[in-house]
Amino acid sequence: MTEHLTKPDPVAHYRAVLDSLDPRLRIAAKLRALFPMIETQLAAGVPHAAIMEDLAQAGLAVRPTTYITTLRRWRKANRPQTAPAVPVATPTPTVHRTAPDTPRTTPTPPPMDGIQGRPHGIETPSDLRQIRNMRVDLEALRREGLEQRQNATNPTPQDKE
Repeated sequence: MTEHLTKPDPVAHYRAVLDSLDPRLRIAAKLRALFPMIETQLAAGVPHAAIMEDLAQAGLAVRPTTYITTLRRWRKANRPQTAPAVPVATPTPTVHRTAPDTPRTTPTPPPMDGIQGRPHGIETPSDLRQIRNMRVDLEALRREGLEQRQNATNPTPQDKE
């Protein structure tokens, strides 16, 4: 019997919060006011079904779909905000210098014949469709990669000047 006195009664807490709210509020708004308490109970391992029974005893009969949908929306709204996405810049080729006083020009990349139908940038949904419908020639991509690696390891006489 002493156990019952030491355990907090969630129904009484729910009733106290519900009594302080305007009765004209929607069920979802009432649930949002109760979710901080519900989250602590969920963290303690109380099942959702037991929480919904307690809510019904407190005078707030909630359908499971309303409960779950409102809980997901509340969690999403209370999720910590992440930093805005920074646009990814295309990597610039690095200039390697053989000597501090001789600048080296970067070679122009070979034409992209391995990928046909690539848009210049993604600005509209049609650009995304264009990417989806691209034709990729894997053999041509392999050849391009080999050629780029050879050019990187064997500089041409123009690059040495």
